Amino acid sequence: MQSSNGEKWFIGIDGGGSKTRAAICNEAGQVGAIVVGESSNPLSRSWGDVEATLRQLMDAVRIKAGAKEEEVAGLFIGLGGADRPQIKERIQHAFADEWGERLLINNDVIAALYAGTWGQPGVVLLAGTGSIACAFSKEGARHRVGGWGYLVGDEGSGFDLGKKAASAVLREYDGRGESTVLTQLFMDHYGVERPDELISLIYGGSNPRMELAKTSQLVEQAATLGDPVANTLIMQAVEDLLELADACLKKVQEPVPVVLAGGLLTSSTILREQLIGRASFQTIIPTVPPVVGALVAAFTKLGFVVDEKMAEQLRVSAEVLEEKSHN
Repeated sequence: MQSSNGEKWFIGIDGGGSKTRAAICNEAGQVGAIVVGESSNPLSRSWGDVEATLRQLMDAVRIKAGAKEEEVAGLFIGLGGADRPQIKERIQHAFADEWGERLLINNDVIAALYAGTWGQPGVVLLAGTGSIACAFSKEGARHRVGGWGYLVGDEGSGFDLGKKAASAVLREYDGRGESTVLTQLFMDHYGVERPDELISLIYGGSNPRMELAKTSQLVEQAATLGDPVANTLIMQAVEDLLELADACLKKVQEPVPVVLAGGLLTSSTILREQLIGRASFQTIIPTVPPVVGALVAAFTKLGFVVDEKMAEQLRVSAEVLEEKSHN
């Protein structure tokens, strides 16, 4: 897509722990390019590396769409922790001089929310490696529940589910717990012959939190096979996540939808099916990735409204680019 004279462009960046995505669209909502780069989590990478990744993606997505820097009306950067003063100041120090008032900064949960509400208020319920619920009211107030990390929180998350599954396997090995399909699945996954051999691999891994979170897929697999232990663990996770969302909704004190985000809730899982079935609130499963929500954030922060026509344009054009990237 080539830019024409005077055309306005918007860039949205969705920063994640494993990868960062940037997208660009024009004022009609036509997405011109989507690019992917390394992690931009300022809590797990040096700031120099994060800044370099963001700059690389900004330039790449703009050049790919044929847009000039001066034609970009808004740049939204959504990063984990970007609502904290220290991280926000770093982003401003790095980019404010060149972008000025066009620079918009917020936590990446905004991108996840707007991928479901198209700029309207709501609650994000996120269950990935960790878990958190964040609410944004019509008045602009923000409320947060959970997200306190794997040592004291992250209930219902992939890590929490994986940790409890590993515990169930070891309880069976000790003779303290029920027989479970999870035992064989865990041994196959880690390539061991006895459950007690799991310990050195779990504790000695390069990133135990992330590695245990991945084993939440084994819980889903075991539940599909009808394993009672796995199904019980999934129902515990469902109750924990419903509790997060309900607590958030009480803080908002207005009927807003709950957007489901994170790997456990954006995939077609038993956990998601059970959560939706038990929820007392309206749930939304986004039809676009969070990076499109970041574009919506760039629009709305500058006073634009994303109507149905624009939302459809964003959805369809992003889908076309996604399909091309996989071919």
